[in-house]
Amino acid sequence: MKKRKKVEVDLSKDEINETEEEITTQEDQKQSIANGEMAVGEWAAEGVEERSVEELAHELDESRGLALDYLNHLQRLTAEFDNYKKRMDRERAEIIEYASFDLVAELIDVMENMERGIASARESQDRDSILKGMEMVYNQLKTILESRGLEPIDAVGQKFDHHCHEAMMKILSDEYPDNTVIEEFQRGYRIKNRVVRYSKVKLSENKEK
Repeated sequence: MKKRKKVEVDLSKDEINETEEEITTQEDQKQSIANGEMAVGEWAAEGVEERSVEELAHELDESRGLALDYLNHLQRLTAEFDNYKKRMDRERAEIIEYASFDLVAELIDVMENMERGIASARESQDRDSILKGMEMVYNQLKTILESRGLEPIDAVGQKFDHHCHEAMMKILSDEYPDNTVIEEFQRGYRIKNRVVRYSKVKLSENKEK
């Protein structure tokens, strides 16, 4: 059997005392925890250096500054959006108010031509000349309205469509299928897919439905 070697440790008296004090302190803390006099978190907190607290305070200041920047940015965006909304409301109101401005400007010429035509008709006995002048004014007005998208609605001979026709009456007829427009009392008009005025029509009613 091998003999164990003795290890000699040379410790000074001060080192021994420091070691004993540290062991005693740790033992006292453990005993305090066991007795409920000190929480584990409090024991761990004693190891936090003062520098860490300063770092946390610095991070808190940075977070507050960042939050303030976000708040200021949000307030600016809110103010800009309010101004944008007010501007859009004003522009929308102006568009509605002056929506017919260009059309009215074009119709002024038609009105003045009508005035000249009426004055000429009062002085002239030439029926053909008067008729020709009225046709010119009519064509001028028609061109303006068509340029704005106005078009007549097909009615006579068409199947009744409540989206663009308004039935005024029905008559029995074997010549047309049931609910067919056989007469137009008043022409209807639309602009693209929107009805400006419904066609007022007479419909057929067929006993052999």
